[in-house]
Amino acid sequence: MLFSDFIKDSLLGKNNIAWNYYHHANINTDNILHADTSAEFIRKYFENGEKELPLLLNPEYAAAFLKDYFLAARKERVLFFEFDRQYALPPERAIHTVSGFFLGLLIENCLNAENSLSIENPGYFPFSYFWFLTFLYHDYGYCVVEREDSPIAIPTRAPIPNNNYSQFGPKICFGEYAALRKVKAELGITLSPFSSYPGMLSSASSRKKVNLESGVLRELTQRSCTIEGHSKLQFNTGTKIYHHQYTSAVVTRYFNYCINERKHPDHGIIGGYLFYDRIIKNYLAAYLSALQESHYPVSLSDFYFHERHFSENQLPVFSYISDCILSHNIWKQSEETRELYEYYNLSAALGETYKILTIRDNPLLYILAIADTLEPIKAYEKINPQTVSESINIEYTPGSHELTFSSSNNAVDISELHRRAKGLEGWTSARCTEITGGTFALFL
Repeated sequence: MLFSDFIKDSLLGKNNIAWNYYHHANINTDNILHADTSAEFIRKYFENGEKELPLLLNPEYAAAFLKDYFLAARKERVLFFEFDRQYALPPERAIHTVSGFFLGLLIENCLNAENSLSIENPGYFPFSYFWFLTFLYHDYGYCVVEREDSPIAIPTRAPIPNNNYSQFGPKICFGEYAALRKVKAELGITLSPFSSYPGMLSSASSRKKVNLESGVLRELTQRSCTIEGHSKLQFNTGTKIYHHQYTSAVVTRYFNYCINERKHPDHGIIGGYLFYDRIIKNYLAAYLSALQESHYPVSLSDFYFHERHFSENQLPVFSYISDCILSHNIWKQSEETRELYEYYNLSAALGETYKILTIRDNPLLYILAIADTLEPIKAYEKINPQTVSESINIEYTPGSHELTFSSSNNAVDISELHRRAKGLEGWTSARCTEITGGTFALFL
């Protein structure tokens, strides 16, 4: 089956793949792997869910969005996206994002067949819900931290670990957060998935009255920071999420390592922080709007706005999605980077301590890793996307945990995709065969 045919069949509802959580028909899917169409697909999906705020990376537009509390007409709100073009995903990243979104749907179907992956606790959330939020956003940090024409000031140097602490110690000194704090300030990020919002009021006069927004943010972040220490998320497969993939210290030190050694921040880390900050504030905006529009009491725990359901059960899901985005580009140590990883106290990423990704331990992060690695448009970035999607064959039986890849076009050399699939063996539980007769298999 050609990958392009899988996408078409999914869009037409011919293969029972649930891709459109909101069941809206106003998303343009014609020629979907085209720069303009892919970017519009991403925007429309978030807009249909009343979740536009995560896409507003410019802090001024985000602040204006919050100030108006969603009360402006939809047509007016869309203008924010027109003004935010300098923060938009580059065309090649937008196409990769949409292509990988559909590849992830295929991978999940290969893993679970009709019993599709879902979160069952603290509420029911199907794969189509948390997958669109995850993959359609996973590269959004690229818009601001890895582009040559970045619209924000990127630190050129970042702090290194304090040698006064023991090697690989979990402690991190306050100064190590300096570069991350600077980038977060540039983007208006005030919330963190690793802690609750302090709710401090900025002036003596404001402390004399109740600050509704501050109070609601404090309440929301206390309810969402629940994946550390005890299970709040449980999948229908039995998997429970007990903690973050990496601690705040590891994330910060990897961020600093990337600035100093790779000459740019990691877009996954910034994307994870952005997503959490904006999606929680999006919830705040919807609640305050519902509060103003309603003639009856509105519960912060459970309410509707513009026919969309908002529930406190979404909050730990948002935190978990943020964690997956934060983690998806934190690479296991290679032979060449071991000394540097030790220098930056990145013990969790060293070969002997790195935790291999598995579908059992972390289903969403596992599927994100596989889809992001094998997405063919990015793998063959110098070839026209349509040519690639119409050349790569992916065969599988739902629920079999086995994918078979081949190419029908000599210009799209299957050995490149095989190289990427083989690379998965070093940091995930996936296993890949050698190429035989122009075909290789990947066991998930």
